[in-house]
Amino acid sequence: MQDRGLGLATGLLRVATWANWLLAGIFVVAIGVSFAFGDAFSARLLTKYPGSDAGGIVAVMRGMAMLGILAAVAMHRILAELSAIVLTVRLGDPFVVANADRLRRVGWALLILQLLDLAVGLVVYALDKMGVDHATWTPAFTGWIAVAMIFVLARVFRVGAGMRDDLDMTV
Repeated sequence: MQDRGLGLATGLLRVATWANWLLAGIFVVAIGVSFAFGDAFSARLLTKYPGSDAGGIVAVMRGMAMLGILAAVAMHRILAELSAIVLTVRLGDPFVVANADRLRRVGWALLILQLLDLAVGLVVYALDKMGVDHATWTPAFTGWIAVAMIFVLARVFRVGAGMRDDLDMTV
C-alpha cells in the first residue's frame, strides 16, 4: 500500500521543480529584455525618477535578476535532493548514508539561499539610496535556523545509518 503523503510529496516536488525552472527562465528573459530595450527602459525610469541614475537603477535590477537565477540553481539542488530522499522512503530504506549526504547538500543550498537573501537586502538598500520604489526586506532568521537544523539532521542520519549498518553486521 502506497503512503498518500509520499505521493503528495512527489507531486509537490515535481510541480515545484517546474515552477522553479519557469521562474529562472523568466529572470533570464528579463535580463535579455533589459539589454534589448535598455534605452526605452532608462527613459521610462527617468520619467518616473527625474535626475536619477537610470543606468545604475537598471544595473541594480539586473543584479537582482541574477540573484534570482542563482537562487533557482540552489533551489533546484534542494528539490533534487529531496526527491531522491523521498524515493528512498518509497523504496523502504531511507536511513542510508546517501541520504545523510543529500541532507548535507540541502544544508549547503539553504546556506546559499540565506546568503543570497542578505544580498537582496543590499540591493534593497541600494535602491533606497537611489530613491527608487522597492519592496521591503527583512532578514530571514528562521532560514538560518533551518540551515543549522538540516546540518544537524544530516549528522543524525549519518550516525543512524552507521548504527544500523553495525547492527546488520552483528545479526
